[in-house]
Amino acid sequence: MVSSGSMKAIDLVRKRPPLVITEDRPFIEAVDLMAKENTGSVVVVEDLNSMKLRGIITERDVIRALANRLPLDTPVGKVGTMGPRVVRARVDDSISTVASLMVNYRVRHVIVVDENDVVVGVISIRDLLGDLEAVREVARLDRYPKVRE
Repeated sequence: MVSSGSMKAIDLVRKRPPLVITEDRPFIEAVDLMAKENTGSVVVVEDLNSMKLRGIITERDVIRALANRLPLDTPVGKVGTMGPRVVRARVDDSISTVASLMVNYRVRHVIVVDENDVVVGVISIRDLLGDLEAVREVARLDRYPKVRE
């Protein structure tokens, strides 16, 4: 049992490695990965060896691409959320920091990186809500950031 108030982002990263793809791949490959692994996002990395964070492609990105009638072979980098707009947390950030990022940026996935921006994992809102200790920690936050309607 983790003592209260000390859970870090790294504690919530799933035990399995994150699903990753490079930005040059056709986005239908990311869709196939999501379907196969029953997940809502795939992390975009510079290359599979460095695992350096480049972006994320989510179900919402895919729906937007389809609504815009983009061809299925459009590169992931043109469909996903790339660069500085990607919401990320450091491995030693607190769970409450991760929760605040989700609320403030209105995202359901936060990518966890080390000090070199190497992808360690992903925390989804489901992971956050599925961990009782994390829920307790978030509930102890003094003030909740206001969500814009």
